[in-house]
Amino acid sequence: MVKWIVKHLSTIIAFLVSVVFVVYMYGCQAKTTSMMRDNQKVNRQELQLELDQIIGLAKLRMADLDKQEEFRAIILQNALILVQGQPFNPIGLLSAIAAIYGIKQGGSNITKAIKTNRVKKKVNNG
Repeated sequence: MVKWIVKHLSTIIAFLVSVVFVVYMYGCQAKTTSMMRDNQKVNRQELQLELDQIIGLAKLRMADLDKQEEFRAIILQNALILVQGQPFNPIGLLSAIAAIYGIKQGGSNITKAIKTNRVKKKVNNG
C-alpha cells in the first residue's frame, strides 16, 4: 500500500488540490456589503433583489408625486379660469356648500352613534 501511494503521490496531490479548489469555488461565493443593511454581506442575486426593491419603491413614490402635481395643476387651471373672467356659478357654489354640510352632518352622526354605543357597553359590562 505504501509503495502504491509513493508511486502515485503526484496524482493523489493533484486530485486533492482539484477537489479543494472546486469546493472552494462552489462554496465561497463573491459577496459585498448590502445596500440596505451595512453589517450584512450579500451575493449578486441578493444585491439585484435589493436594487429591484429600491427601484420599485422609487417608482411608487414618483407616482405619488405625479398625482400630487396633477391635483395641483387642476386647482391652478380652475383658478386661472376664474381669474380670466368666466361667469360666477352660484348653483355650483351652493352645491359645494351643501356637500360639505352633508359630509359634516354624516360625520357628527357617526361620532354620536359611536359614543352612545360605548356608553351602552360600559353600562352593560359595569
